[in-house]
Amino acid sequence: MKDGLLLLVSAIGIAIACWCFWHFAGESAFQILTSVALIALFAENLRLRRELRKRSA
Repeated sequence: MKDGLLLLVSAIGIAIACWCFWHFAGESAFQILTSVALIALFAENLRLRRELRKRSA
């Protein structure tokens, strides 16, 4: 019962956050999401390069 209630509260919170993002970002939402994805991709690439250098040395 407690897990189901926590799951429902989490889902409602995430739904509200998603609505706020799309409502306030408007037409630039896809640009924001693309920028965040590219930044995450570059950060992950840097992390993996460091890990590869560490393991190969």
